[in-house]
Amino acid sequence: MMRRKPTISTCSWIVWRRELIRFVRQPGRWIAAIGTSAIIWVLLGSGFARSLTPEISPDETIPFAAWLLPGMMTLVAVFSAIFSSLSTIEDRQSGWLQAVLVSPVPRLSIAMGRTLGSGTVAFIQAGILLAAIPLVGLSPGVAGVLLGMFALAMTSLAMAAMGLAFAWRCTSSASFHSIMNLVFMPMWLLSGSVFPVQGAARWLEIVAWCNPLTWCTTAIRTSLTGTPDWGMIGLSIVVAVIGIGAANAVVSRR
Repeated sequence: MMRRKPTISTCSWIVWRRELIRFVRQPGRWIAAIGTSAIIWVLLGSGFARSLTPEISPDETIPFAAWLLPGMMTLVAVFSAIFSSLSTIEDRQSGWLQAVLVSPVPRLSIAMGRTLGSGTVAFIQAGILLAAIPLVGLSPGVAGVLLGMFALAMTSLAMAAMGLAFAWRCTSSASFHSIMNLVFMPMWLLSGSVFPVQGAARWLEIVAWCNPLTWCTTAIRTSLTGTPDWGMIGLSIVVAVIGIGAANAVVSRR
C-alpha cells in the first residue's frame, strides 16, 4: 500500500511547531533578545529623554522614550531573525536538515514552516514590549494597538524570511555573522529606530528611506502614536511578501 505524500500545509505545521518548541526550551535565546533591547531602550530613553523630542507630525512631538519603543520592537525582530537563522545552520551541521531534504517533504513546506515559526517567535518576543505603552505616555487606542501588532507581524515575517534566505546559503556560523554585521545591523541603524530620519544629512535620509526596515518601523510607530500611515503599513505587507517569496525561492532551488 502506497503512502500518501505529505502535504505542504502539514509539513509546514510540523516545522513551525518545532521552531516554537525549540524557542520554549531555550530561555536564554528570548532573554537575550528582549533583554538587550530593553537595556538599550532604558539607557537611551532615559539618557536622551531631555535632549530629544521627535516630531510625529508638523505640530506634535512625543517623548524620546515613546519614539524609541517601536525601534526596540524592530530590534527584537532583527535579533530573533538572527538567532533563528543560526539554528538553520546548526540543523545543517547536525544532519537534521539533510534528513528532511532527502525525505518526500516539499521544500516549500520547509521554507514556509521555518519562516512562520521564526516569525511567530519574533512577534511574541517583540510583542511583550507593548506592555510598556502606558509607561511612555502613548494612548493609541485599541485600533492603534491592533494596527501596530499587524505591522509588527509583517516585520517579524520579513526579517525571519530574510534571515532564512541568507542562512540557507551560508556554510558556517562565522559566515552568517559576517552577513549580520554587513546587512542586518546597518538596516536597523538606518531604519529610524533610534533617531529620526528627518533632519539627517540629505544623502543619509535618502538611503534610510530606501531601507525596507524603515517602512516597517514607521508603520509600527505611526500606529502606536495614533496617527497610522497607511502607505507604510501597505509597504510593510509588500516587504513581508517579497521576503517570504525570496526565502521560498532560495530554499526550493536545488
